[in-house]
Amino acid sequence: MSTVGQILSITRNSKNLSINDISIELKISKTIILDLENDNIKNNPDIIFNIGHLRSYSSFLELDTDTIIEKFKNDLSFNTKIEKKNITPISENSFFKIEKFFAASLILIIFTSFYFLFINQNDNEINFALVPDIPESMEPIVEKANTFNNNLFKSSDVDNNDLINNSSAIASIEFEKDVTAVATLKMLNPTWIQIRDEYNNIVLSKLMDKDEEFSYELKLNYNITAGNAGNILVLIDRDVRGKIGKFGDILDSFVLYKDFTN
Repeated sequence: MSTVGQILSITRNSKNLSINDISIELKISKTIILDLENDNIKNNPDIIFNIGHLRSYSSFLELDTDTIIEKFKNDLSFNTKIEKKNITPISENSFFKIEKFFAASLILIIFTSFYFLFINQNDNEINFALVPDIPESMEPIVEKANTFNNNLFKSSDVDNNDLINNSSAIASIEFEKDVTAVATLKMLNPTWIQIRDEYNNIVLSKLMDKDEEFSYELKLNYNITAGNAGNILVLIDRDVRGKIGKFGDILDSFVLYKDFTN
């Protein structure tokens, strides 16, 4: 039975198309096309990315896309089971097990001792801080300061409601200063896009439809990888800043900033 890669290769050759023709037309790298035809796609974090390319490729060759995708997933699942069966379990030396148990026990004893010695103290006695006597020469100054503070809070010129309102106003001003810029990526045409966070974790990886949008806060420092930068419009706080790149450009780990213009 023919594999997905063999079906793609046979159909492409029957239409007298080269790998270079497919790469230019679909904006897919030659390496990915060769991996698809040679059934060299692995089940890794980029599998959704590759399924999107497979969908575009099979559709371009006028194949039954749904059937191709389903067969690809079945073949991938079968290969994964074979790889798992070939994994040889690693036997761990009993000496290392004893060593790990001893280390864990020692840590537990240390933490338990620390807890009972320094934390779990049932000290219910009231402790008073010792305040040094104030020199006689300083007593008039301290008394004057206390009198001034008491008069300040008793004065009829200061209204508590005014203090609350002023505090609220200040808090509101500070809040408005802390507004976070929001970036929106709008697809002008169907485009594959992958977004990762600053720890290289995948946030989004899919084939976006025309007019589909994705928004996020710029302070998250997401990086963007896309197959065709000319199809992605950038809006910051709903203000159009331009396209993320030129038509046909391939982006790799591109990070947007608030002052982006293109």
